[in-house]
Amino acid sequence: MGRLRYGYADTNDGQVHYRRVDGPGDRPLVLLHQTASSGAMFELVMAGLAPERPSIAFDTPGFGNSFVPAGAVSLDYLAGCLVEALDALGVDRFDLCGHHTGGCIALEIAARVPGRVNSLGLIGPVVASPAERDAFRATFTTPFTLAADGSHLKVAWDYLASIGADSSPQLHQRELIDHLRGSETMPKAFAAVWDQDTSARLAAVTVPVLLMIANDDALYPIFHNATAARPDATVSIVDGMDFQPDRDPAGVVAGLSQFLAMAAPTAG
Repeated sequence: MGRLRYGYADTNDGQVHYRRVDGPGDRPLVLLHQTASSGAMFELVMAGLAPERPSIAFDTPGFGNSFVPAGAVSLDYLAGCLVEALDALGVDRFDLCGHHTGGCIALEIAARVPGRVNSLGLIGPVVASPAERDAFRATFTTPFTLAADGSHLKVAWDYLASIGADSSPQLHQRELIDHLRGSETMPKAFAAVWDQDTSARLAAVTVPVLLMIANDDALYPIFHNATAARPDATVSIVDGMDFQPDRDPAGVVAGLSQFLAMAAPTAG
């Protein structure tokens, strides 16, 4: 129990890479990462939750070690691929938690297979007005582009520092590698995020909702939109800028653990 394992799940369009940690029970927590990270961002949280439950962290198609989709990318498409991956792994009912873009994909999964999602957690929820989406679109759609002279490496390094990846050289380098791997899909995923009517998706969720954020998260200025859309949600404030699972794993584990215990289905 608690050992991190890696594998691939087959989907119609390619293989989806995942990390898995076993734990008590048969209802895993499924974790979805931000753009352009990978499931590696959840490894400390998965270890912390292992005494209580199993967990699975996917690399979204286009990121990490998963296949790279051809052409345009929509959140619904990514959600469909991950549902196929869950089917391939034999996972029926699950708890779901997404970080930034992963939260947007989680909302699409909850809409696609509502009967299989037991609870929904959003870390840094992307709930924005049309004007706010346009403002973020101008900043975060293409944080960097590849350059023949390699200057994009410093641009990407500085971009990652601005959102909190510079708390350790190891985290900074891991994220740089993941962002370079995902550079082709990154602008497509960001564009899909700003096109989503997240407020409507969030309002339609019928299972318990957790809204988690750090005060210095890039999306904290619009966090009030999420809490206004779901005043019934559990709210958890943690540390760590945009890398809460890496920089404050104890806080994230505590918030998730308390929420999941409350959201557990009753016997009978």
